[in-house]
Amino acid sequence: MSIEGVSYTTPNSAVTAETSSSSSSLTQVDFLTLLTTQMEYQDPTNPVDNAEMINQMTAYSSLDEQAQTNESLDTIIEQLSSISAISSSDYLGQDVIADGGVVEVEDGVASEVSLQLGDDAALLSINIYDSEGNIVDTREFRNVSTTQAQYGQNELNPDGKLSSDGTYYLDATAYDENGASVSVSITSVGTVTAVNQGTSGVQFTLDDGREVALADVSLVL
Repeated sequence: MSIEGVSYTTPNSAVTAETSSSSSSLTQVDFLTLLTTQMEYQDPTNPVDNAEMINQMTAYSSLDEQAQTNESLDTIIEQLSSISAISSSDYLGQDVIADGGVVEVEDGVASEVSLQLGDDAALLSINIYDSEGNIVDTREFRNVSTTQAQYGQNELNPDGKLSSDGTYYLDATAYDENGASVSVSITSVGTVTAVNQGTSGVQFTLDDGREVALADVSLVL
């Protein structure tokens, strides 16, 4: 590290002796040692500018404080993640309702989801996607009432198109008799059998193999 306005009248050996023990970061002690050495060997005819020296010391102090703050924030985040994982373990064995249409197919049988319409619909269309985002099938239903209903094997996989076991995702749209859009919400119900802490947050594994995020859980039964 160098300070503008400082020149040297002696060989570099004196400075090298102070800085040869390199490290990956410059501590406050290192900075003050280097600064003292540079001032000791500065050219008397061209001394370091006091204002510039103060500015550089202030800048270094700010960077050091920022680094310490970042370390403190990292520690707080780790502690919060641990607390979140511990508190989430209370969900084990609980039946939960989670937002989002996630269907697990096991031995060719699809799990159930619950659909709720905001109004009566002349047409309800459900697109079914595999885990890679490829559309597998589209199911259409006519004259659907607002009553909440369960959709499972008979509604989602009557033709056996979901032949491969795995996780599938639903996207539903609905329209009334005038062609106006009707709101649709899809929720999944299951028993929590495992809790995992991942980079995207806490994830629950349900009894049928589905995974839902803690943030998507809307109700514990």
